[in-house]
Amino acid sequence: MKHRHLNHEGFTLAAIEDILARGSMPDWAPLIQTIKDDPFGEVADKTLTVCRNTEIYGASKLFTRLVQRARRTLDAQSAQGSQPLQPWLGRIRGA
Repeated sequence: MKHRHLNHEGFTLAAIEDILARGSMPDWAPLIQTIKDDPFGEVADKTLTVCRNTEIYGASKLFTRLVQRARRTLDAQSAQGSQPLQPWLGRIRGA
């Protein structure tokens, strides 16, 4: 999604808020995939921050639940041993 008032393409707080407020499903898809790929990462945390601090009709609740579900899913997979923990351990160690 091209942000009319932003001069970058990253998932900053302003960009996430813009995507949730003005975007449609195709605009949401890259954000959703990024959250699913790294539910404890920076983009997921920023998305929760936006959702907590703004009430964007429907989107705030939807994306809060999306992040929570992605985190629960990863936790469940890790507990069952089906998700490799190396990517997460590297991030914790600062690698």
